[in-house]
Amino acid sequence: MVIYVDLVFLLNIILDFILLMSVSVILTRNTKIKRILLGSLVSGISTFLLFININGLTSFILKIILGILMVLVTFGYHSFKYTFNNLFYLYSLSFSVGGVMYLLMDKAYYNYLVLIIGFIIVLYLYIKMIKNYQVSYHNYYKVRIYIKDNIYDVVGYLDTGNNLVYNHKPVVILDKKIKYNLEDIIYVPYVSLNNSSVLKCLKANKIIINNHVFKNYLVGLSNKKIHIDGINCILNSKMKGMI
Repeated sequence: MVIYVDLVFLLNIILDFILLMSVSVILTRNTKIKRILLGSLVSGISTFLLFININGLTSFILKIILGILMVLVTFGYHSFKYTFNNLFYLYSLSFSVGGVMYLLMDKAYYNYLVLIIGFIIVLYLYIKMIKNYQVSYHNYYKVRIYIKDNIYDVVGYLDTGNNLVYNHKPVVILDKKIKYNLEDIIYVPYVSLNNSSVLKCLKANKIIINNHVFKNYLVGLSNKKIHIDGINCILNSKMKGMI
């Protein structure tokens, strides 16, 4: 089998350029194109490892070192965590997309153009999935609710669709069994897309999110389970920009 070193070198640079650009997009690094190009050029050195007789462990160590050099050249060094995140996402994308490409591509039809196009398509879908995941989990908050003498620690989701307010008191929705007396119940009417009903609510002494204290809030007791992963409290849209 004939291997064209120049084509492999160019292909390696193109694919790593796309990977580094993707890391920049996912982590919002806003890196200049010339730095991404320099980083991908560094990665081109790994092409020559194909023609060096070294054992697997040495090859693995050299690739890790080259990966570190790639992210340092591309994104610079600001802190260990910053560099680690860059490196982690670089390899996560590389392994994930590479694995999918291996499964999808038929070796009988393997060529460089198909590889690059397929790589871009799979990477685009993967980035879209990660960005949606980040947007979703960005709205997760640890919430502490004080009702009379009881304290409830829950995980809240900031939902801009929850605009429920009653007597100038915003309402957060709680999917959790709590203790209460019937005389403490406040019945709050509400209208949804499909119907109108009444929600049982309790007055919260205070709600704490990220050290920010919210007062004059009501806690709605939901009879239905909140179908959002790990969430048992829907926050009110009034809280947006305050937490």
